[in-house]
Amino acid sequence: MPQSSSRLPRFVMLSVFACAGMTACSGDESRIYDAYKCANVAQILGRHEQAGAAVMKVKPLLDQKTGNPGQYMMGLRDKFTDDMALYKLSPRGQAEKISDIYESGTCQKLYQ
Repeated sequence: MPQSSSRLPRFVMLSVFACAGMTACSGDESRIYDAYKCANVAQILGRHEQAGAAVMKVKPLLDQKTGNPGQYMMGLRDKFTDDMALYKLSPRGQAEKISDIYESGTCQKLYQ
């Protein structure tokens, strides 16, 4: 595995910590979560460049935020796991759901 792609999950983890403890950032949180979700499905599909591009789209938001990165990341991961609910799906259903998210307009904009 190339070194840059192995650093991406850590980059995502370190970067996507923003809004913890802030109450007026639901729009930012939504954009950060969308980038997190799109980056994760791209990673699952082995599309590391797209995953990095999704994260970089929200980097300006992340650079302005502070908070507890560990707690925020656990929240994102839990929300992602709950939203995806892949454990409830067959292998085919999992593949379809991942593909649908990857191909969504939101993710495609983030990958550009």
